[in-house]
Amino acid sequence: MPDLRIFLDPCNPGQFYACCGLIELFDREGARVLSHFALDERLPRRAEFYVTSQVELDLTKLISYLKSAEVRKLNGPDKAEAIHWGDLELDWWLDEFRQETSELKGWAGRQTSLNLVTELRKLLPADATRLFGALAMTTVRFNLDPRSAWLALDLGYSPNEQRTKESATYPAVELLAAAGLQGFRPCGSRREGFRYHLWLTPLPRVVARTASCRPWPGLPVAAYRFEIERRGQQKCFTLATKEDSSHDGSL
Repeated sequence: MPDLRIFLDPCNPGQFYACCGLIELFDREGARVLSHFALDERLPRRAEFYVTSQVELDLTKLISYLKSAEVRKLNGPDKAEAIHWGDLELDWWLDEFRQETSELKGWAGRQTSLNLVTELRKLLPADATRLFGALAMTTVRFNLDPRSAWLALDLGYSPNEQRTKESATYPAVELLAAAGLQGFRPCGSRREGFRYHLWLTPLPRVVARTASCRPWPGLPVAAYRFEIERRGQQKCFTLATKEDSSHDGSL
């Protein structure tokens, strides 16, 4: 069975949901993947994501498809409309009726959901081997990767004083996480925080969706909790902390 292995920071919710996005996209191509995570017990900020399938998993071909797939807006509030992108419909930032935005929506100002997908896909890296580490300077982001901060404290200078709000952004993580959040949603709320779980045994897509949010007793998982905080007018995912309920499926 062909294998795909990707290194990630398990405390980065953007990278976790980017892995989920790969599951969604490969499955839509008919790959019927099995996936799981493996933690590095010595390095808490390091893990591996494994995907297996009976067919070839061509990451470069997938990225090329995402760059060229048609993007158009559907219904929803102004600047936050649902998006049709290739074979995907994205509306995780809206309520079930597509009338109001949810707690997960992070962008603000002049940015629109259509513009975010359209511009970020132009920045996708040609080298798929550095997918999660490839960065670009831009103002465009969903704010799903905590590394893409533009506060003066994070950057070492004030973007407003320099008359720029560009910052190092990770386009592949932002877009793949946007795809992943459509089927894999965090559980929780802004008040209590949000949780996701890395499943440590191979699971198919539909089962993995449940495991990521509400794992059942006996399933080996590692639980992480993150928050959504304000940065200027925008909201962003924070780095997560690992919780103790790592192997019993409890929340």
